[in-house]
Amino acid sequence: MVAKLLQIGLVLSLGIGTLTAKELKVLMIGNSFSICVGNNLPQIVKSVPGHKLELTSAFIGGCTFERHSENLKKAEEDPDFKPYSISFWNSDPKVKRTKGFKGNVNTLLKNNQYDIITIQQGSARSWDYKFYQPFADELIAYIRKHQPKAEIVIQQTWAYRSDDLRLKPAPKAKWGFDQTGMYERVRDSYRQLAEKYKFRVIPTGDAVQKFRKYTPVKFQPSTEKFEYPNLPSNAGDVVGRAYWKKDPKTGKQVLRYDRTHLNENGHYLQACVWFAFLYDEKTEKIAYVPKALKEQAELLKKCAQEALDEYKQVK
Repeated sequence: MVAKLLQIGLVLSLGIGTLTAKELKVLMIGNSFSICVGNNLPQIVKSVPGHKLELTSAFIGGCTFERHSENLKKAEEDPDFKPYSISFWNSDPKVKRTKGFKGNVNTLLKNNQYDIITIQQGSARSWDYKFYQPFADELIAYIRKHQPKAEIVIQQTWAYRSDDLRLKPAPKAKWGFDQTGMYERVRDSYRQLAEKYKFRVIPTGDAVQKFRKYTPVKFQPSTEKFEYPNLPSNAGDVVGRAYWKKDPKTGKQVLRYDRTHLNENGHYLQACVWFAFLYDEKTEKIAYVPKALKEQAELLKKCAQEALDEYKQVK
């Protein structure tokens, strides 16, 4: 269903655009830093009366602007080229979620009408704007050609957890800067793209950084040796988790670390930012809270709202 968009004429006449929406059809052209929005956003939208959401994800893990651009060109030549995993959510629980079918972005853009289309860079290249171009330009041009009525929005992604081996204080930190340095570079790169096109930005990375500032428990890498099935705590960050995985050669469980993706708290924080941004609502209106997150929910909502309130959108 095509969303009903209400525009405030007086504000637009002053040259300041705003969007108030009750029903939205959103497409995410992204990677693992976008698909996780689907874990909580539909339930959040459902929990606030008057709002509806159709959410589609075109996902390839780690996908960069360069790869998105290449995929568009390949799919134009060969419509059977379907490198993306496509998932669909709806805030109406009666509509069954569809996930993991193969497709391409070209078909999605040509056969549907979206209100919002989100884009983002692959996280490992998100901190350096030289990796954005000319590929972001090519992706944006293709979207505009086939979806002239849709608003293109940037999701600002986040800095990795402080113990990621590419960041200082790791002895051989590949990138030569710490978590704060990554955050500042990521923020500046997305800002540069937003300024070029006058795009709005969903400040997810800012919200993550605010949680790191406000949480009373600060993250510390564990030096303890864990035995299966025990796991180190995620306390102090919304990014990162540990998990056990069976070694196919030995059959033994091995402790693995993910220091880049959002954990359960982070998924909820991200969805709160997206909801408040997309629907121009306050996070305090969100009624949905996963049972496991009740103790952290208010802090997560606060960080999401503060990030949105303080982010100065390009005009």
